[in-house]
Amino acid sequence: MAKRQIPVELAKLLDAVDPDRLMRTVEGICTGERLTNEAEARALNFMAQEFERAGCRVGWETHPAYISTPGRARLEVGGRAFECVTHPMTPATKGVSGPLRFLSRSEASGLGPDALRGAVALVEGLATEAAVRRLQEAGAAAAVFITGRSIHEMIVSRVWGSPTPATMNDYVSIPAVSVSLGDGAELRRLAAEGAAAGIETEVDTRWVDLPILTADIPGESDDFVMVTSHIDSWWLGAMDNASGNACGVEIARLLAPFAGKLRRGLRIVNWSGHSHGRYAGSTAYCDAHFEELRRYCVLNINADCLGGCGATVMTEAPSLAATHGLAERALREAAGVENYEGHRYSRSCDMSFWGVGVPAVFSQVSEQPPATGASADAFKALFGGGTKSGGYGWWWHTKDDTVEHLDPEFLARDVRVFLDAVWHAVTDEVLPLDAAAEARDLERGLRVWAEKAAGALDLSAALERSARLVRALEALDATVERGACTAHSRNCTVTDVLRILIPLGYIEGSIFSHDPAAGAPYVPMLRGVDELQGADPHFRQCLLTALRRRVNELTWELGEALALVED
Repeated sequence: MAKRQIPVELAKLLDAVDPDRLMRTVEGICTGERLTNEAEARALNFMAQEFERAGCRVGWETHPAYISTPGRARLEVGGRAFECVTHPMTPATKGVSGPLRFLSRSEASGLGPDALRGAVALVEGLATEAAVRRLQEAGAAAAVFITGRSIHEMIVSRVWGSPTPATMNDYVSIPAVSVSLGDGAELRRLAAEGAAAGIETEVDTRWVDLPILTADIPGESDDFVMVTSHIDSWWLGAMDNASGNACGVEIARLLAPFAGKLRRGLRIVNWSGHSHGRYAGSTAYCDAHFEELRRYCVLNINADCLGGCGATVMTEAPSLAATHGLAERALREAAGVENYEGHRYSRSCDMSFWGVGVPAVFSQVSEQPPATGASADAFKALFGGGTKSGGYGWWWHTKDDTVEHLDPEFLARDVRVFLDAVWHAVTDEVLPLDAAAEARDLERGLRVWAEKAAGALDLSAALERSARLVRALEALDATVERGACTAHSRNCTVTDVLRILIPLGYIEGSIFSHDPAAGAPYVPMLRGVDELQGADPHFRQCLLTALRRRVNELTWELGEALALVED
């Protein structure tokens, strides 16, 4: 098959991406650890000046948000102090002590209610909310996590964004700290000898006015594409996420001369509250602009952790089924990647717009190769293994995330991929979104649930409508190719259908709220099917009642989507 020719204008833009300028932008942003403080304000002001210099329309807004900043932490075991960090959204404590007890991964995942009563648990891996909660429910007084070569910062919260009355008590109640892999080995030895551990932590959790910076390049229509990134960082955060911020600045510089000439506008949005507010910034932006986003935003392209040294794996970037083709094209045209596989989005990456129904593509586009040897052991201890890449680099979320761990040429390469995707999204007559692929993906998910339900739940009507929807969307695209349907009509129908399909595929609750920051299956509104087997008769019938109502909702929404296409 012949390779598709890259448009001449796009080729010129890709050639104009400047690695040296990108690195200067990164250095201008890395003014210190950026956690809703003076360093963050300096970085945002620097970016605003760059956007204004490029010719963008710059906007500022603030929204109340709940953030948590870790302070001093102390861990003492056997009379010896160990370097450690504590984590946002965990409680501050003036002193907790107990016998130090090491648990393997399998032991930590199968604990009973009183298995750790009064102990300080020592476990391998990142400090996640799910891990801390398991230890808390087992009666642990505190938790110590053995992370990597350097100590990894994490936020311990399942509340997506700022809390509501329904979620304000959904935070863990025991302190947690993390240590390095090297100190972890010594702590394991001390635990085996029966040593006691003492922990003190300082955590400042409060409501603040969270800043959001926007830069707009208008198009010919009211529709727009978003390029989004978080400005806050652990330590200097050169890769995470000055690299993503620099990507937005570079794209603004290159596309601002096209203001008023693009089919769709471009809005670059930079928020705080990602690292220390569990996506509080993106959630606040969604809540404040819900109707505008639902009516006019056709795509969200998130930029995070770009250009790392050694980041040669470029086949795993996340996408929706609807945006897989766009991702594949951008990676091929801008970076020569021919074997893009991609993966489904997890509940991460500031993906706060599922309820709105805004399609998304990317976050990172490059990762480290799979680890080998001693590095593989360390990687598995940290993440559990089982991935097709080596993650973002050992310096991710550590004090070592500095400019020296960025590769200027790799950063420029990654930015070219983003620029390519943006260019097609704002200039292509036929919007590069594949609603038929999203419908096929949803149908596959429904078939999985139907098989699991084993006849206990009737999904036949939903399956029939999803199959009809796939055929109708495929026929719609065929009519555009034959000239029997305008591109504008097709684009409006596709975006309206995706406003329905994306929430069905990715959220469990209301489209106006935000599900917890936890793992979610495809079509999460049917996750109760997993609880049917082995349930007692009363609970099973209660569960089936709830599931039938969710199936009704699902079937109705699919009918609405089908009507949009068939009409």
